[in-house]
Amino acid sequence: MKNTMKIAFAGILIALMFVLSWTVLGMIPLGVASATTVFIPVCVGIIFFDDFKYAVVFGLFFGIVSLVRSFVPQGFLDPYFQNPIVSVLPRLLVGIVGYLFYKGLTRLMKNRIIVSSLTGGFIALINTIFTMGILILVYFQDVNQTFADNGFSILTALKTISLLNMLPEIAIGAILTPIIIKVLDKISNKNLN
Repeated sequence: MKNTMKIAFAGILIALMFVLSWTVLGMIPLGVASATTVFIPVCVGIIFFDDFKYAVVFGLFFGIVSLVRSFVPQGFLDPYFQNPIVSVLPRLLVGIVGYLFYKGLTRLMKNRIIVSSLTGGFIALINTIFTMGILILVYFQDVNQTFADNGFSILTALKTISLLNMLPEIAIGAILTPIIIKVLDKISNKNLN
């Protein structure tokens, strides 16, 4: 793929992140926190471009999208994401760690569809772990009180987030990512394994 085409396609994936973040397709309000599919363009970008620089860019923009979206809160945790340490940093790490995971998998197995599926699920998992982990590290007392004010213990809230957000996000990432990659590979005339 020519460099100008790569940049244009990267721009489309980034624009898709912004669009998804402002629709119910991308940010599904669940009260405690919003479930997201905004990570899907990050997964697709990491796999399709197979380039560390692009992985960093996709992770960074995923964080910027989260930061911007936090100024119109849907859940009671959303205002905490106005701090870039909570919104941008974990998503930047998602791009980096997601890429390293993908590269490690490609060394272990050659089936692009399985690698895409595992990478999509893994990125969804680490998105939740990094985001909630950093949120709790930075704002433990405030978050604990916010949960209590809304009728949750912190442990109950984390279980709820895991069941309502993380598990469906992992499934969505594992299912949609390989489908999209397969289509993009056909369009770009890449060989599928």
